[in-house]
Amino acid sequence: MSGLDLAMTFRVDAFAGIMTLIVSGIGVLVFVYAFGYFGPGAAHTGRFATTLLAFSTSMLGLVWADSVWTLFVFWELTSVTSFLLVGHKSTDAEVLVAARRALIVTAAGGLVLLAGLLLVTGAAGTTLISELAPVDGTAATVGAVLVMIAAATKSAQVPFHPWLPGAMVAPTPVSAYLHAATMVKAGVVLVAVAGPALGSISAWKGCGLAFGIASIVWGALGALRHRDTKLILAWGTVSQLGMLITLFSVGTPTAVLAAVSLLVAHALFKGALFLIVGEIDVRAGTRHIDELGGLARSMPVAFAAAVLAGLSMAGAPPLFGFVAKETAIQAALGLDGPEAWIVGFGVIGGSVLTVAYTFRFLIAVFGPGPETPLSPRRHALSVPPAVLAVAGIAAFAVLGPLDAVLEPAAVRLSGGAPVDHLHRWPGLEPALAISAVVLVIGAIVGLAMGRRPGQAPADYAGRWTDASIDGTVAFGRATVARVQHGSLPVYLVTMAAVATLAATPFLADINLDHLVAWHTPLQGVLAATVVGAAVALCFVGTRLGAGLALGAAGITVAAVFVIHGAPDLALTQLLVEAAIVVGFVLAFGHLSRSFPMTGLRWRAVRITVAGLGGVAVVIGLGAASGNPVGAPPLAELAAASVDEGGGSNIVNIILTDIRGLDTLGEVLVLATVALGVQALARGLASTESSAS
Repeated sequence: MSGLDLAMTFRVDAFAGIMTLIVSGIGVLVFVYAFGYFGPGAAHTGRFATTLLAFSTSMLGLVWADSVWTLFVFWELTSVTSFLLVGHKSTDAEVLVAARRALIVTAAGGLVLLAGLLLVTGAAGTTLISELAPVDGTAATVGAVLVMIAAATKSAQVPFHPWLPGAMVAPTPVSAYLHAATMVKAGVVLVAVAGPALGSISAWKGCGLAFGIASIVWGALGALRHRDTKLILAWGTVSQLGMLITLFSVGTPTAVLAAVSLLVAHALFKGALFLIVGEIDVRAGTRHIDELGGLARSMPVAFAAAVLAGLSMAGAPPLFGFVAKETAIQAALGLDGPEAWIVGFGVIGGSVLTVAYTFRFLIAVFGPGPETPLSPRRHALSVPPAVLAVAGIAAFAVLGPLDAVLEPAAVRLSGGAPVDHLHRWPGLEPALAISAVVLVIGAIVGLAMGRRPGQAPADYAGRWTDASIDGTVAFGRATVARVQHGSLPVYLVTMAAVATLAATPFLADINLDHLVAWHTPLQGVLAATVVGAAVALCFVGTRLGAGLALGAAGITVAAVFVIHGAPDLALTQLLVEAAIVVGFVLAFGHLSRSFPMTGLRWRAVRITVAGLGGVAVVIGLGAASGNPVGAPPLAELAAASVDEGGGSNIVNIILTDIRGLDTLGEVLVLATVALGVQALARGLASTESSAS
């Protein structure tokens, strides 16, 4: 759409290539896993596969987008497709509530994103992400804050996080894909690609750190408190996403490299762990830690994969999660001032809590205890998580080639600044000592909690979110019932009042020097006649009298056209007025002679608004006639009507040639309405005849 400067623009750089591998690679494994999860002959698997494919396509479109409007379109598509996936089991009330919560929270974030993108692109002067340069100013600052809020809604950051744990009612293939590769990563991708342009704005960094660190802590605490293994992982995702938002918001080359590394590591270990929980749920019939135990013996493949993925999540060597965590700690230690303390608290404290809930998960599910009875093994459920878990240690082993892939992405997202390399062994540095302390403290806390009995915490945040949604829906229904109650007079009064308010700013544009009351006294007489007929129409009590007054006003307008040298227009006006009056007379035969009695107050309101509507028209015409901005001179229009339209009447040429399609459309609309009215009249007549 060149006229609106809109285009579907895509660009695959190093970062988009990494995200493409994550989305596509994990997507293939999820499709294989879904075959074993649902089993042969399961209902609605075709619908599920189609929606899942649309979901992955939406995410790929988002990461490939170079135009902000392309990004916005696919951003919204991820919300819609995730709603369909979360609500796959549409007969379950809990599922529908969770799907609605996810859709409304993320869709509201989409509206915030739209406003933010408008402000940012206006300040930057371009809509292409690859051409965005650092911006500043009030508009850019407000836009940056709005973009960060939108990212927080999509990536389930506190306080917008309740939709993500609630979405765990979805089938496990959806949960795994949602957490590891799609949906929740969309907000992180947005923060990453917008960082080079918005990173210099202090409000951008401040909001990112506030969302990120609050989510690191609150998400990890939630993972430590819950007893549903799927919810443990979901709350852990909230924490890990907070870590990613924090690192990308810091924006230093080391922090960005750590964020890109953690993005890859998180996709591998979290995808594996979710798929393992799904296999446990299918084979054991439960995923509650109080009902599980001894699975290390009965599910050795899942146990080995869970240990590898869990240790990677905890940041233990020799796994890729260790490399990402070490780089994150180095990034925090490289900061100065209060920012160093804030980010250090988030990264190091969050790492301790991550180790704690990881060990709690492993001990509670696979530790010693009565062996949980299981159904037979399905290879389609075992292979995908094992592949992802092994990929975590393989990434550590081939760190050199992997670094060659991740480093260009980090350079791109840090604004072109040089980036250090990833290291398997960072040396005897403070970061390594801190990492060792983190592992020890976290392991002690996790082992101490283990299967300690307790109750899952109440979901107050989810209840508040649902209550807010219910309140918004109730307010919307009340508002619609109030303003859309079926009364045509009220609608007309409302539109006239709004038009009057809209015309008020144009008062200053009226050039009084160009206004002439009339050129001949006859114009004044005709104008007074039109006004008199309109005033009489307001006070006539009978329908016939009102129709005659309306016809008198229209005929007088036709006379105005005559004295201005437009006889064909006057003839059209006369024919229209005659048809209207005849139509009124025919309709009056089926109505009462007089109008229903209305209160004096309501009649006064209608008269006042009608008068103000007339004033609005006068203001608009006065402003337009005095300031013909962009309008061609009348002589040019006259010449064009002869040369291009083959006629000298400008009005006729406009209606039949220049805007001929518009006129055709209007005629078709009127014809359709006439056919509808005829059908209704025939139906009413047949109903009356059958009743008699």
